[in-house]
Amino acid sequence: MAHSSAYSAIEIDDDDLNNNNATELQFQNFSNDTTTVTGNLSSSTSTPQPRPTAGFTTAGTFEPDRAQQQQNAAKRPIWSLDYYSRFFDVDTDQVMERCFASVIPKDNFLEVMDGSPDLYGPFWISTTVVFVLFVTGSIVDSINAYMNGVPYTYDVRGLTFAFATIYIYSFLVPLMVWGSTKYFGCQPDLLEMLALYGYAMTIWIPVSVLSVLPYDLARWILVGIGAGLSGIFLIRNMWPVLSRAQGQASKTILILVILFHAVLGFLLKYRFFAYNGGAPPGVPPPTPEVPAPSP
Repeated sequence: MAHSSAYSAIEIDDDDLNNNNATELQFQNFSNDTTTVTGNLSSSTSTPQPRPTAGFTTAGTFEPDRAQQQQNAAKRPIWSLDYYSRFFDVDTDQVMERCFASVIPKDNFLEVMDGSPDLYGPFWISTTVVFVLFVTGSIVDSINAYMNGVPYTYDVRGLTFAFATIYIYSFLVPLMVWGSTKYFGCQPDLLEMLALYGYAMTIWIPVSVLSVLPYDLARWILVGIGAGLSGIFLIRNMWPVLSRAQGQASKTILILVILFHAVLGFLLKYRFFAYNGGAPPGVPPPTPEVPAPSP
């Protein structure tokens, strides 16, 4: 009888055979090739596919691709609101991460933004600084009026001054810096420049709150810390762009950046964080009492 080249073998456990409980059988096929097929067949595995950038999430909602959304918004007319939606396409975690990176400038902020600067954070940070300055400045003025024995009068001009100062520095100054660097061939990005100046204002929120303390030395230290950290943050992230300018242009622009930053610090110190010896702004000095003539 001719035998084939493949044999089948059955292995039976002796213990199970003695106990008349042959429950585990293994079938093996020995062929010319070295392939072994066992009874415990595993399911075939497939190469994992990359996660799509757009699709339905586990909650059943559709999640579009963010990059595709930004490209679609860029194709919109410049006078439409959809064109500017890509500048505000950030979430809370991204904004908080960028705020912490601006307060503690140990990493390159442009790498933190990962090529997607926004205007959402700069706008709301600047707006928050305006109202915090107004509230803390009003508290300082009320304490100052109490210390000088004069009645306190609510002064809305502080809000106007804070609004003009912060928004000019957060949006007009970076526009001027961008124009000068553009003129000297540094090839800056306007949105990145606005994001740098906007997130640099984050440090002034805690500084404004702490500067209510009626200690002039403490207020000078706080203002110095705020101006120093935000200044280091700006210079560190702007210097790679400024260094592209030829000659002394980069140093000139850098000096102007430092000068504008110092002016901001002094304006905040003397307008909102000052306990002076006279009456606060908007409060008339008390009139001296004239004794009545004796009859």
